[in-house]
Order: sequence, then C-alpha cells, then structure tokens
Amino acid sequence: MIYLESPAGIGLSYSTNKSDYTTEDLKTASDSHTFLLKWFELYPEYQSNPFYISGESYAGIYIPTLAFEVANGIDAGVKPILNLKGYLVGNGVTDAVFDGNSFVPFAHGMGLIPDELFEAVNSECNGDYYNPTGQNCGNKLVNVDEALNDLNIYDILEPCYHAPASIIQLKNSSVPPSFRKLGETERPLPVRKRIFGRAWPYRAPVRDGYVPTWPQLLNGENVPCTDEEVADIWLNNEAVRKALHADSADLTGRWDLCTDRISFHHDAGSMIKYHKNLTSRGYQALIYSGDHGMCVPFTGSEAWTRSMGYKIIDEWRPWYVKGQVSGYTQGYDYNLTFLTINSRGLDTPCQNTSQPRR
Repeated sequence: MIYLESPAGIGLSYSTNKSDYTTEDLKTASDSHTFLLKWFELYPEYQSNPFYISGESYAGIYIPTLAFEVANGIDAGVKPILNLKGYLVGNGVTDAVFDGNSFVPFAHGMGLIPDELFEAVNSECNGDYYNPTGQNCGNKLVNVDEALNDLNIYDILEPCYHAPASIIQLKNSSVPPSFRKLGETERPLPVRKRIFGRAWPYRAPVRDGYVPTWPQLLNGENVPCTDEEVADIWLNNEAVRKALHADSADLTGRWDLCTDRISFHHDAGSMIKYHKNLTSRGYQALIYSGDHGMCVPFTGSEAWTRSMGYKIIDEWRPWYVKGQVSGYTQGYDYNLTFLTINSRGLDTPCQNTSQPRR
C-alpha cells in the first residue's frame, strides 16, 4: 500500500520549488500521476499487481481526476504501464449541487431537525438548499445550521472535543467576538453564520475557484471538535520523522493538522463526468459512505450514483461482518457500487448465529 500526501506542501511533504504550493485539481492529478510513474519505475516488481486508487473527503476530487490521468496514460502507452483495475471513494466531495442538497435530508433522516422545520425549509426552498432564493428560505436554512452547529460533523455519534481553557489561554490572548464560550473548561466553537452548505470545509460543497484553508476560515483558532495535541507533538519529533523516513523540519517545515502553506483552486468541476468516463471504460468504482458522517453525507453520494442512470443489478441489501449488518449496498452495471458503512455495526456485542445471505 502506498500512502501519498498530495498536493505537495501538506503533511510531511514539501517541494523545493515553492511555485508547486500554488496548485489546483488538475495539476494535482498530473503531479500525482508523475509520482506513480516514477515509483513503479523504481519498483518494477510491482507493476503487474492489480492497482487501485482510494481516498476520502476531498479525495472525492483527487481520486477520479488521478484515475482519469492514469487511464489516459495507459491508453497512450505511457511507460511503465500501470495495472489499474479501479478506485474507491469514501464520503467524497463530488458535485456541488448533489452534495449541497444532501444535508437537509440527512439531518431530518437522522432526527437532528424536527418535521416542522424540515417541512418549512422544503416549502420555502423548493428542495434547493445549495442555491437558496428568497429571505424566507435563507432564514430556514440558518435555523437548520444552528441545530447542527455543535455536532461533530465527521461522526455525529462521537463527542465534540473542546480544549481546556488553559490551552485557549496559551493559543489565544483573547476570544474574538464571533466565538462564544461553552464554559470555563471548554474551548469556544465558531458560530458559523453562513448560509447552510456554503462554508467549506465545514460543509462539503466546493464551487469552482479558490478553496480557502482551515486556518483562513478559523483566523488562527483550532479545528472544531478535534484534538491534535498528541499528533502535533509526535509528528514534529525528529526521531519519529527519521523513523518515517521524512526529512527534517528544517527542510520541510513543521507538521500542522491544517496548513496554510498551499494555495488551492478547484478547477475540475463536477466529478460525475469523470465517474461516467472511467466506469464506461470498464474500471471498477466503489463509492462508500459512513452513515453518520455529516461533512459529506451519504444522502448526496447515494443520489449522484443513482443519477448516473445505470441499471441496478444488485438490489439494495445489507452486507455483514461476523453476522452483523454493517451497512447497505446497491450495485449497478458498469462495475459501479454504492455502499454505506454502519458506524456502530462493526463493534456491536450482539451475537447472531443465523446464516445471512451473501
């Protein structure tokens, strides 16, 4: 398994050419393809192995664009020839409209907003939450956003971490007016007074153009619900970096949970056209979603895979691990599969001695 930090400048990756830190979707795909060709050139013994590309979240953009680059290289006879078989995308950003319209149905289906609010926002917005029109629609979406504001968007079942006040004092001499205190021992969380679905990366949709970084959005504050203290200490330890074969921080810079080193633009548009191209060429595609992730809800991924118009060849059904329902799947022709993962289905203590269908 190859773990690739991409684009250059994130994690422990770096470039001696600082211009590489200004990049976009298509350049990132091209650079990653160049890396893969060089890697397989260095390790030719792996060239015949079945090769899959996978990733999650914004990798919903990275993966299809890279797979497209690799597939085109194969067709063009670019050496070395990669044995690409398919790709996997988890809770992936895909299409601004589908992703943007996924939050309200998800919130209602999960019991996070009441029927009255769901019915009101549907009525005022006519089902279009990503491009709301009218003050009434906007107000209802703000009500939805406020109801979801303090949840852990990556897993609504998990706690939202709040740093101790002592850490706040070390990192912030004062709390900006746009932040509200949750208590003397808790970190303030940003009040996200934006139209629902527009505040990437708090919410999934990405419009064409510049993609702001977390540090820019948070004005120096911490990422909500996330405790990076241990990771920060560990990955900036020189002995650890040496063991990982990463270069010194003197060369690469410190590891940060969210870097502001790069300047990134979204220039690839909707990924649906990439998925259609790749699946029609015979490549396998597994689109999977954790069913309690709210950053890119499964409702959007389910909707856009259905919109491809492919024939259903495996009707919606549960899939199992050790006799437990661990999610649901639906298979389409052209090797396209949509699958959900039950956030609690893999660790339940319930014993099931029956024989589920496969």
